[in-house]
Amino acid sequence: MRQSVKQFGIVGRVLFIVLILASSFIFAMFQGGGVSWTIFYTLLPFSIYSVALFLYPMSDLSVIRTICTPDVENGGKLIVSLSVRRQSRFPLLYTVVTEKWEEQEIPLLAGEQLKRLFIFGLRKEMKWEYEIERMPRGEHVLQGVEVEVSDFFGWLRKTKFIEQSHTIVVFPKITDIHYVPIDTQYDRGAMASPLNIVKDTTMATGVRDYQAGDRVTWIHWKSFARTQNLMTKEFEDKRSQELFLILDGRKTEMFEEQLELVASTLKEAAGHQVGLAFLTTGSEPTLFPFIQSDEQLHHALVHLAKIKPIEEGMADSVMDFGTAIQHGGSIVLITGNPDKLFIQSLLRNVGNVKSIICFIVVKQDEVMPETMENNIRQAKSKGIIVHILGRKQFAQAFKEVARL
Repeated sequence: MRQSVKQFGIVGRVLFIVLILASSFIFAMFQGGGVSWTIFYTLLPFSIYSVALFLYPMSDLSVIRTICTPDVENGGKLIVSLSVRRQSRFPLLYTVVTEKWEEQEIPLLAGEQLKRLFIFGLRKEMKWEYEIERMPRGEHVLQGVEVEVSDFFGWLRKTKFIEQSHTIVVFPKITDIHYVPIDTQYDRGAMASPLNIVKDTTMATGVRDYQAGDRVTWIHWKSFARTQNLMTKEFEDKRSQELFLILDGRKTEMFEEQLELVASTLKEAAGHQVGLAFLTTGSEPTLFPFIQSDEQLHHALVHLAKIKPIEEGMADSVMDFGTAIQHGGSIVLITGNPDKLFIQSLLRNVGNVKSIICFIVVKQDEVMPETMENNIRQAKSKGIIVHILGRKQFAQAFKEVARL
């Protein structure tokens, strides 16, 4: 219906132009004189061009979009390049190209950058690049490009929307974090961690008699050559690193900073070959049980880019983590408010773990409310290690915990 109305409007404009030309011709015929014919001949080329523009097929126009910055972090810059092309050399004068986004927020950030006026002339291609500063985290959709052509005086305007969907994922900001394993120790002393045992074959501590099932690479060949008895090297047991990261999905003033800490920790820990698992709480808890490859890490970061916090009105009714946490390593909870209900829900779902560390993300150098202090005391009374962080302290967060 809308398209029909638009086409009817264009036809009406063409008839109006023809009517103006016919009127000037009739006026010149009856009035005579140089002035009347000058008016007619002045209007003639503009009218002919308007009619020719009406007959010009808008399907001749095409758009190619290139995202020059495919990986954008929260607050980063997005650069997009557009190329408007056509097959013919019909002279186009005023061509307005407008980029269309699905969200209303992006045009407000970009301002007039999303619209550009071209004068094609006889050229077949025009290029245009625009930048959007401080892109917000999330999934943003480019719907397509609207192209509008016009004649000299704006008598005739034709518009075409070229659908070209493109999804832009803006990830949480990644900062450099010095990751230090929390509970990884060798099998000695009072603080040995109950994690998966593996053999560190670079550290032989002695030899013993060969037993069925021992690997050939473990045989101590020098002892065999000397005693003719098969002996096996003994190695020191090394505990594997395991980390279970939990993000509190409730809305707080520092939610974006919490995402920054989580994303940075995931990337850094994955680079240290940590046995990594990740859970986000909320209305639909999401679990990433194994993050070992780059692809698995990418999926987790995409989830963090799209996640939306639970509103305060929903938070009290959504306290279940959605899954029992079966993990032998340390649990690191990242939250903005470790209140009693949330901590109880955490303890109800965890199994036998070595330690629970709670990173509380707060505003830098801000006085802590009394309610928050009470929540921290209650969390500590449950055996949870609490560490309060401002954004400037993210880099040393794990070092500080390791010293405790």
